[in-house]
Amino acid sequence: MSKLVKYDVGTNFDYKLFDIIKENDKDHRIKNVYGKLKNDGLQGGRSTSIIPELTMDQFADYVKACKENDLTFNYLINPLCMDQNELDPDKGKAMRDFIHNAYDAGVRYFTINSPTLIKYVKNEFKDVFITLGLYAYPVTIQQVEYWRNWGVDEITLDHSFNRNFDLLRKTLKFYKDSDFSLRLIANNFCLKECIFRLNHGSFCSHSEREKLSMDFNLINCTYRKVSNPKAMLTSEWIRPEDIHYYEELAEETGNKNFSLKLVDRTRSTEFIGNVIKAYTSESYDGNLLDIINWPNTKSMLFVSKMGGELAGKPPVPSANGAPPQLPPTRFAERMDKSFLPKYGRTMNFPNIYIDNKKLDGFIDHFINHNNCANSLCAGTIIEDGRECSYACDYCGKWAEKVISYNKEEVDNWLSVASEVLSALQCGGMYK
Repeated sequence: MSKLVKYDVGTNFDYKLFDIIKENDKDHRIKNVYGKLKNDGLQGGRSTSIIPELTMDQFADYVKACKENDLTFNYLINPLCMDQNELDPDKGKAMRDFIHNAYDAGVRYFTINSPTLIKYVKNEFKDVFITLGLYAYPVTIQQVEYWRNWGVDEITLDHSFNRNFDLLRKTLKFYKDSDFSLRLIANNFCLKECIFRLNHGSFCSHSEREKLSMDFNLINCTYRKVSNPKAMLTSEWIRPEDIHYYEELAEETGNKNFSLKLVDRTRSTEFIGNVIKAYTSESYDGNLLDIINWPNTKSMLFVSKMGGELAGKPPVPSANGAPPQLPPTRFAERMDKSFLPKYGRTMNFPNIYIDNKKLDGFIDHFINHNNCANSLCAGTIIEDGRECSYACDYCGKWAEKVISYNKEEVDNWLSVASEVLSALQCGGMYK
């Protein structure tokens, strides 16, 4: 029996990924890859400066290669905010022109969050499939139905659906007899119900194309996880070994249009390959942080490919023919010389090990006794000295069993990160 739950995989445009998919995806569960170009004039869900550069001709070749490998390409126009560019007379026209160029290059799938662009694409093209991205943050069936009525063909559900099996079951069952598709993100690593997610999404939307921006939210998020590892388990990722529960849910509800999105497109081929292998085999023996969106510098694409070749084909050269280099940091010329090295150290996270195989049984609580919507996470959100009758420390008890680290290394990182966060809050990084 074929598997009902399918996968979408982020691409860094490396052709080697086709071989990795072919070698590991024996059940043909990977239905499409997704990504975007650096110089398309459109914002996205990731900082633009770390995206690979391709010409439109190179992109068209890649879309053609996807089709030859029985994959569709889903083009991302998925920022939280578009700075009203859809309504700008010049930028709006350039946006619509690019969508036509992408269509001419063979793209028939787009991920779009902008209500106006969704309507435009649906009215302009009769054979285009539109996915709603995560940054729309639908948290109820009511919101899902609003978006379906607006014209989207697929919706990326908020992370809160991942472990809320009652809500997920109802949603899958409601749409089981329609062509409407639902998907979850399996290996993201956001803090549970993070209050900064809108701010962080807006930050990424407004990032520059040629310069790195100092990411306060990323460091703050990591600081909270490193200082209290329980938060790593409350984050609503889905383990490869637990995919079968979602498969059983799809079978139970009769929903054949259910998929899991695997991130991240800004990562090295080695990282994406490991994610593909883990989720297609539904097993991973190692550190969970190696296959979820824990953005350590060593696994980032712009680091792993610096000075090398992309996709087995030469990357687009710079104006002087030099190989790709790490993008400069925004406002670097105005910073104190001691700050950037400290900021760089925060991007090299301490070695923390989450033993994935020791998490067998962890998900049972969420399947059978999920009380997350009606409780507070003890130890991750409740301040010391305060009591709460509906506090839950389920994840905290598991953290003690499955997470290990070097305390001195962690303390050193926290000290540097604390100093950097303080500087970012008050402008202390400038001369």
